[in-house]
Amino acid sequence: MKNIIKFLFVFIAAGALFTSCDKLTYFEENSHAPDANATYYLQFINASKTFETGVSLTGGLVEVQSSIAVVLMGLPQSQDITVNLVLDPSSTFDASMYTLSANTITIPAGQTSGSVNFSTVAENMPVGETLKFVLNMDAGEHNNPNPAALQLKYNIKRIEFCPLANGAADLVGTWTGTDAWYGSGFTTVLNTPTQLEVTGLAQDFMSDWWGENVVSGGTCTMDVAANGFVTIPRQYIFTTTWAGSPYDYEIAGTGKWTNCGDSPTLLIQYDIYYPGDVNGLAFTYSPAYLDTPYLTADVTLTGKKSAEIKSTILPKKIIRK
Repeated sequence: MKNIIKFLFVFIAAGALFTSCDKLTYFEENSHAPDANATYYLQFINASKTFETGVSLTGGLVEVQSSIAVVLMGLPQSQDITVNLVLDPSSTFDASMYTLSANTITIPAGQTSGSVNFSTVAENMPVGETLKFVLNMDAGEHNNPNPAALQLKYNIKRIEFCPLANGAADLVGTWTGTDAWYGSGFTTVLNTPTQLEVTGLAQDFMSDWWGENVVSGGTCTMDVAANGFVTIPRQYIFTTTWAGSPYDYEIAGTGKWTNCGDSPTLLIQYDIYYPGDVNGLAFTYSPAYLDTPYLTADVTLTGKKSAEIKSTILPKKIIRK
């Protein structure tokens, strides 16, 4: 009986040993541990992008910044992998227009990706022109068989922005063009280094389309930011009369200025409000009577030729009783 028990014990132990060996072999074959002999390929990721440089609130240039990454297609390797980066001849960037944190990308051992940092040098880029930044990678025998995967293409434009040398003072004068569908303009005077007083905005629209003449007021303030934006905060603008009674109105709007042409330009979207109302006149009467839910002033500071002033088709008037 003891011999039988001993035999069974040896048999069970041997079976357990074989089972353990089988499990170990399966683990080794299916493990994701680094394998120096495994086949792998490398390629760019997110290799096609379009950018524009920006402008800060103080008027400074804001660079385009991006991470350029390479990914390993296969199992992680037991040693570092280095990928060379070379500017393609088709690129319209020159060396003064960009920086790379390195000319190679290293994928650390056991990892599957690596990257370098890219940044423009906007002050050396032409204004308003889209440039191509084309970068090739070279990983030798481990290049992805698809050539397109080995090339990065960025389209980058330096925003067309010309700062004001004297702040809001450069936007002082008489503006001509169109204002709320009418071929009229307005005047501006300096209030502070960053604020203008605007006189005459929307008056033709009020007297002709709305049918109320301005009898007092007519001036509002407009904040001028160094990054090309303007803001008309909600405020009183003028008083009109209708059927012998006075009516006060308020204004609010936003827009942009440019300074790269022969003369500065302004494009402002705004509306005229009854005091306390949430919606303005343009919002209320569009699209039945007005094409857009806002009024637009598209004007140039002095010197704009009359031939360049846009012809306009006036909106149909509302019938007020």
